[in-house]
Amino acid sequence: MKKVSLKDLIKEVQDPWQPKDIAYINHTALRIAKIKGEYKWHTHRNEDEFFLVLKGKINIDTDEGSIELKENEGFLVKRGTRHRSRAKKAAWIMLVEPIKTKTKGE
Repeated sequence: MKKVSLKDLIKEVQDPWQPKDIAYINHTALRIAKIKGEYKWHTHRNEDEFFLVLKGKINIDTDEGSIELKENEGFLVKRGTRHRSRAKKAAWIMLVEPIKTKTKGE
């Protein structure tokens, strides 16, 4: 068993848009990522993706609109939903998604 410190992981993840896998649970990955600026629009055709903000503030844009997420808030992007994430200032998130999910979109 190994204890996980989110504070320590946030310090380790310093390159934007480079998710780091921290655990695997039944074919599901927990990933920490730093977000800064805008990511490209993309779709995961077969996988849902959950965003949880650990530090900072982000927006998730979809064709239906934009939602702002602050620390300790999350949002589920359902499979097949075109989306992008963005942050004016550096923010850190936890992604919960199937291990097979391409972290760069499809």
